[in-house]
Amino acid sequence: MKRRAKVALALGGGGARGCAHIGALKVLQRAGIQIDMVVGTSIGAVVGAGYAVSADAHEVESRFNAFLQSQEYKKSGLEMFKRREPAENFFGQVATTIKQRVVVNLAQSKTSLVGEKRLKNVMDVLIPDGRIEDTKIPFYCVASNVSTGKPVLFEEGDMRTIVSASASIPGFLPPYQINGYVLVDGSVVCPIPVLPARELGADVIIAIDVGQRLNENPPLDNVINVLFQTQHMTARHYNLLLLENADVVVRPDVGLVHWSEFKLLHYMIEEGERVTEEALPAIKEAISENSRKWWQLF
Repeated sequence: MKRRAKVALALGGGGARGCAHIGALKVLQRAGIQIDMVVGTSIGAVVGAGYAVSADAHEVESRFNAFLQSQEYKKSGLEMFKRREPAENFFGQVATTIKQRVVVNLAQSKTSLVGEKRLKNVMDVLIPDGRIEDTKIPFYCVASNVSTGKPVLFEEGDMRTIVSASASIPGFLPPYQINGYVLVDGSVVCPIPVLPARELGADVIIAIDVGQRLNENPPLDNVINVLFQTQHMTARHYNLLLLENADVVVRPDVGLVHWSEFKLLHYMIEEGERVTEEALPAIKEAISENSRKWWQLF
């Protein structure tokens, strides 16, 4: 009995760099690659949710274009954190502001720099209304449990609420409370959801990695810069270990884009398309090889 491989997309986190996911989706859609499940974390959950609902990458692209033109984008606070130096770490941006004595009191009295209502307005533009379990393509979303330090995988529930929790950058956005969990950005413990995809029964996992590239010539002139570079080394090493469990890894060259630079949307989509086109032979071979193994087994 011949059986087609069950194919999963694992869409990783990376803030604005995740717009490259849209380009990858456009190529897979054009190539007729059937996707059986989408698993997303952080921005990967935002893009993945839109795609799972519509099964149309162009509709996801339209939503992001609309977001860039909207008042919600202008009010989002993202422009505050535009890169001024090579380090992209969010906490680096906050530390710089603190050094300028602007948000000292704010940081002591609030759980985030941007309120929950502002995030809700953004998500209303980017994510269709509905429930996770009702999507055209099965969709799963990962968030991080602050209390236990473990990932939480959502298979059902209100789409906008759960995806918002998965994309809630600590410090920038407030934690979410859902089903008794206190949740923040899924990237904290699951920067790319390869292992959840495997646990959900995927035979072939296509992982889209939009993580930040390691700065090979970082400024190490003070304690903060040294700490940020070493933290980034740890995070990148963990990400690479997770990617060893994927069958095909697609890496758009967006690693130097700052996490807040959504205005580079079109560049990132084009880059996602370019590298996914290059990866198509490997993707098709992985699917074909897995299907052959299943056929030989039975």
